[in-house]
Amino acid sequence: MPLDRHEPLLRRKVTPKPPPAEAPADAGPAAGLVRAVSRILSASTPLMAEDAALHRKTASLAELLDTIEPDAFVVTLSGGGATGLAVIDLSGFSALVEAMTIGRLASRAPAPRRATTTDSALLTGFLDAVLADLGTDPVALRRCGRSVPDHRLIGVLLDDGRFDLVALTARLACADVSRPVRLMLALPCVVGDPAVSSKAVADPPAWDSALEAAVMAAPASLRAELGRITLPLAEVLELGVGSALTLPLSALEDIQLVALDGSTHASGRLGQSRGNRAVRLTRLSGDQPPSPPMQDAAPQPRAGSDSGSPPSLPGEGDSIA
Repeated sequence: MPLDRHEPLLRRKVTPKPPPAEAPADAGPAAGLVRAVSRILSASTPLMAEDAALHRKTASLAELLDTIEPDAFVVTLSGGGATGLAVIDLSGFSALVEAMTIGRLASRAPAPRRATTTDSALLTGFLDAVLADLGTDPVALRRCGRSVPDHRLIGVLLDDGRFDLVALTARLACADVSRPVRLMLALPCVVGDPAVSSKAVADPPAWDSALEAAVMAAPASLRAELGRITLPLAEVLELGVGSALTLPLSALEDIQLVALDGSTHASGRLGQSRGNRAVRLTRLSGDQPPSPPMQDAAPQPRAGSDSGSPPSLPGEGDSIA
């Protein structure tokens, strides 16, 4: 009986485990890119794609521009939504053009060069065939547009946003010669995709925070006005060292902080802080004005009139609460 009780457990331990289930197929755009490229290579060139692998990630427009090599072949992809890109690196497009023109790969790789008009015609035909071979994939509706020899125009041709980068890496083999290739499709992410939306919210573009930081760091000039007076031009011309200007009594209780455009942002009172002159804010812009409000002082009589000598000003050491 004890042996019979433990027999199912022992049997499970010694029974070989079944092979793990295959991982689900990639449901993203251009999931069949490896198969499509392999089929078109076999049908139109003497090349074979060895060690092919598919890589996928999302990137912003700035990150996309950083992934494109200076000598890579770049062509726009139109149809099926916003404009995308197809990029083939220098080694890859040189091998493709060489195989489509002379039917083989030379033992020595050609010198680095930019793609010519003839190269562009051959490569766009190859890419169009690959896209059409994707079948029911929405990317199959896209076709090559204009080639972009000047990569500085890429930022103008594409809309700002996030892109799904689908890159195929492989080795193009012909006889005993092989060359590496990297073919990348940059497809605009679908608006409203929850994964894309959450990533965009969690990781805002760097330029957004940089722009905010630059604006908030801009200098802002404010001046504290103790009072304003109106004088005839003749008296202004007679002002000199020792002249006294009389301010209204309300000025000492209401100091205004004024911007360069003349708008008042706050009001305060004179005081001291750690032995230095200071202004304590008592009212912000939009609050009820103080009573009485600041007003212009009346013109003062000229020297020698019956009103007597002008009043003395408070000393530098005086503290006004």
